[in-house]
Amino acid sequence: MGGGSLKHGRVASLGALVAVTAVLAATLPGVALLLAPALALFAVLLLGFTPGEHLIERMRARRFQGRPARAPRTLAVRRVVVVRRMTSLAASALAMRPPPLAAPALIS
Repeated sequence: MGGGSLKHGRVASLGALVAVTAVLAATLPGVALLLAPALALFAVLLLGFTPGEHLIERMRARRFQGRPARAPRTLAVRRVVVVRRMTSLAASALAMRPPPLAAPALIS
């Protein structure tokens, strides 16, 4: 899974990417600097290389060596209900009731 030979479509796409980048850099340099990492990654992917490809292959080879899987640990979860005593003033403030009726505002 490497670069290899470039096909005509990829060469044309890479040329178009370079042209768009050059026009963007000439007209809006701030935007070109902002998009530079994305354009570089797109160019690398367009060339056929995948960043981190070898690392993924090594991890996959290490994973399927046949090691026995560990049993997952289960933790006992205890739920504790806490009830706090409060004053009647706090209880009435927390009671669910509609707001008191207010006089309509006069708009002149």
